[in-house]
Amino acid sequence: MLQTEVGCHYDENIIRDIILIKEASFPLGWEYGDAQEYYSEMFKNKNNINILLKDDGKRIGYLLAIPHNDAVAELKRDDQLIGEDALRYYLETVAILPEYRKKKGFSLLLETLKQELEERKVRNISLHARIAFSLIIQKKLKVTQIRRIARWKYCNYEEPVDYIEAAV
Repeated sequence: MLQTEVGCHYDENIIRDIILIKEASFPLGWEYGDAQEYYSEMFKNKNNINILLKDDGKRIGYLLAIPHNDAVAELKRDDQLIGEDALRYYLETVAILPEYRKKKGFSLLLETLKQELEERKVRNISLHARIAFSLIIQKKLKVTQIRRIARWKYCNYEEPVDYIEAAV
């Protein structure tokens, strides 16, 4: 049975599992320079929302949302139109092990994110999504703005992405 857990304490085993989930979920080369350090910092930052997806206790997915303004400086390089918004969270990453996809895990992660955002009095999110994922997102959220970026550079790849703003 799938369930979520909002990350509330730092644990190296959780970070290890997050890295394994990310490596299994994305193309080779799509990793942070030091994934251990990156995810440890993300997990320790109490402003961030870390949500784990589990199946019978096994960690099978991960969602990370950070305050929108924390992402803006890094994203400006590839998205000159992105602006600050203190009342928004940025969906930094979502990953689910391939063998667990299409089992409503993403919907469960989103519902948990919505609950966490409500507790923080935040009603809006933003994200950059690959086109195939963008279509899924658009069906699950109340999109308020969407725009295509023709050449998004990410880890030596260049592809179009959608920037999405949505109400939760």
